[in-house]
Amino acid sequence: MNDDSLLTGKQLRAMMGTAARRLDSNKEAVNAMNVFPVPDGDTGTNMCLTVAAAIREMDKVASSSLGETVKALSLGSLMGARGNSGVILSQLFRGIGKSLGDIRSATPLQVAWAMQEGVETAYKAVMKPVEGTILTVAREMARAALQAARKGAGLVETMEAAEVSGREVLDRTPDMLPVLKQAGVVDAGGMGLVHLLEGALEGLRGEAVAGESAGEARPDAGSAAAGSLSVTGPLGVAGPLGDAPSAPAGRLEEIQYAYDTQLLIRGSRLAVDRIRAQLEPLGDSLLVVGDPHLVKVHVHTNEPHRALATCLLHGEIVEASVENMREQSLAVQRARQAVASPDSARSQVSQAHLPLRPPAGQAGGASPGFGVPAGVLTLPEPRAGAPVNGPGVVAVASGDGLEDIFRNLGSDIVVSGGQTMNPSTEDLLRALETLPSQEILILPNNGNIQMAAKQTIELTKKTVRVVPTKSIPQGIAALVALNRAWDAEKNLARMEQALATVKSGEVTRAVRASRYKDIEINGGDFIGLVDDEIVTVGRDAPSVLCDLVKRMAGESTEIVTVFYGQDVTDKEAARAGNRLRRVAPEHEIEVHHGGQPLYHYLISVE
Repeated sequence: MNDDSLLTGKQLRAMMGTAARRLDSNKEAVNAMNVFPVPDGDTGTNMCLTVAAAIREMDKVASSSLGETVKALSLGSLMGARGNSGVILSQLFRGIGKSLGDIRSATPLQVAWAMQEGVETAYKAVMKPVEGTILTVAREMARAALQAARKGAGLVETMEAAEVSGREVLDRTPDMLPVLKQAGVVDAGGMGLVHLLEGALEGLRGEAVAGESAGEARPDAGSAAAGSLSVTGPLGVAGPLGDAPSAPAGRLEEIQYAYDTQLLIRGSRLAVDRIRAQLEPLGDSLLVVGDPHLVKVHVHTNEPHRALATCLLHGEIVEASVENMREQSLAVQRARQAVASPDSARSQVSQAHLPLRPPAGQAGGASPGFGVPAGVLTLPEPRAGAPVNGPGVVAVASGDGLEDIFRNLGSDIVVSGGQTMNPSTEDLLRALETLPSQEILILPNNGNIQMAAKQTIELTKKTVRVVPTKSIPQGIAALVALNRAWDAEKNLARMEQALATVKSGEVTRAVRASRYKDIEINGGDFIGLVDDEIVTVGRDAPSVLCDLVKRMAGESTEIVTVFYGQDVTDKEAARAGNRLRRVAPEHEIEVHHGGQPLYHYLISVE
């Protein structure tokens, strides 16, 4: 049994390690708590990845101080936050970090007050908090912990009170949200939070597997030992601070700064702004975040030795990674050449229909490559080092066809992601820092990515505007409205207007039996959604697609665009397009390869 009077940094690391293990072992159960029976439940996955990022930062703290450890917890979860559940979790940790960041150990009452501050921070981060969600569960946990601590409870008893209360309120979430009751599930984020606290209690009681460290317990573990310097070659495994090369592949001569340099500085009075100012002349894609005790640095430079020497002036370099991006780019180009072969069938399907284009009368949205048929789109060229022309654009999409379409419509960088693959705040931050533009537009194209995108605003010196796109069709409509001659603010206003002109539809397969309003759904059925609401169900995807388009098309609409996914063949897509011409004869029907997972068809009607 551990000391039950004070929480230390060592105890917190043990608690987070067992919490990560408990959440990871229940990840699929949390994912299954999806309100709709669609195959994109990813709450558990997002929370696991967020916690894993937090633990990686905590592992870098050598001190046993609770303050330094909890600050690393806050920073790591902030940078690694994925999806709405991950972002809210990071805000809970952030509030805890604010409360405990300046002390070496905490009493049960201080811990309970920190949980309360975490709840307040998380509620402030959500524009319209909804009861019956992870927020409610966290609030009741904090309230129970505070009540117990005020009565003189120890750490274990205080956390046990929080866990009991969390379970009770989790069971009541269906009574707070009718959509949960109808689906017969509890809130997924709240369930994940309960599992985290259960695991944390195991660590506090010393119930972790003998010899298991926080790093071993975490999902997706894998950071190098402190003090290591890794230099990777072509497509080598990224160093301890990076999961993948952050520079887009392009022609070698366009890579102005060859070395992707990342490191962690530890000290006592680190000045983030001063470090950033001193590193700015050495390269680009600069990222400097942290606090007076721990600072994370990322920079593209031709002089990594100078970057390291500059950082050494401020404190101790705990670990560093230097990667040669020219070698990486060369390897990527070789790989592309090896697999580059025209897909004739797909090209024929794409050319058989009208190319994607902006509505008549709208100009300024297309890039020079606009209108090239899907399947034969050219590979994107990075803007790094090119003259800045208007705001930079970062979009999120999943599927080779969709990614090509977004690039050809004017997106400078397409971050791979979407349903079940929500990019982290750091993924988006790296992307926008790569661009030379000082104004950035981010198109999340998914409601579950918007919060992570908004967190980049406070982590960069650039001016970031997040366009509230919740679907791929909305993202395309927004890009069509892009005008490079305007600033980000004016483009944002125009893009928001464009979102109102498009309806978004989806066809996917139900993963379980369910009932939505008066619609009975069997596992394996195909379901059609319009703007995230289930409206039709059937046994085959083309029939559901046609029924969906019937409901979406009307006298005020003219164009139906369909993006078919990776589970649909080119011939099937061509037949579906022909059926749609009979269903909506007054509309232009366009069919494009999207390549997206999970969703057989994505539909845009405007």
